[in-house]
Amino acid sequence: MLSAIAYLALPQLRYVDVLLITLLCMIPSMVAGLILPKLGHDWAALRRVPGLDVLDEAVKICAEKGRPLFQSTGGLGTTGYTIEHVESLLMITRYLTKRCGELGVRYISVSNNAQLQLLIMDFAKQGYQEAGHPELFSSNDVRYTSSGATQLIMEHIDTMRYNRPGAFIGLGTWGSGTPVPVFQEAVNVGAFSIGSARAPDELAQAASSSDYSLMTEEMVIAGAYIDNDPEKMSVFVGEDIAKIGLIIICIVIGVANLLGGNIRFG
Repeated sequence: MLSAIAYLALPQLRYVDVLLITLLCMIPSMVAGLILPKLGHDWAALRRVPGLDVLDEAVKICAEKGRPLFQSTGGLGTTGYTIEHVESLLMITRYLTKRCGELGVRYISVSNNAQLQLLIMDFAKQGYQEAGHPELFSSNDVRYTSSGATQLIMEHIDTMRYNRPGAFIGLGTWGSGTPVPVFQEAVNVGAFSIGSARAPDELAQAASSSDYSLMTEEMVIAGAYIDNDPEKMSVFVGEDIAKIGLIIICIVIGVANLLGGNIRFG
């Protein structure tokens, strides 16, 4: 009986057009991206990413220990990566240095990309200015190293041994290298460590060797949250709408199949 009801009541689900489903999910997402920014921050607002609380904790640990905060971009440059990742990294830098300025913490950074080093320097300076303590920022602490992956790793290890940071935040990629020795050195100097990477294999290594792992998507969303730009935030709200649509379609198709329907994708 149930099979007969499903066969008669759900004839439109016997053949699922993947392109149609994609359009049904993408159109609301695109509309949300266009309309929500015009409605203001309340409609496009994102919830606070838990990773930001961990970043706050890292700065507090440095303040309590009277030791600097060491942030690394690995070998992440301004080319070969999406603008969202680079922009999010800069927003997180501004967020970190603002907290450092508020608690009187010294900020250290190392990069092997000259363009990114200048951007980090600019946003770090902005963070200290927003905290009301521009005098605490030192351009000498935002360092550039011209080296390959192996030398970059050794530069990070030497920086930690010399400065003994209270917390180490490793974001970005390490090229042909691995972040494990760097995070291991953070353990040796007693630093609280937060790891992240864009490449899945490096992200897994960072997650296994750090105290907390900041997922790539979490990092991008955190950047949009910090910037508080409705146009950026509405993109993620639109993506959530598309995901909810896909989940509903999958549930409907699953129930229909359980009731005896014969649904195929094409």
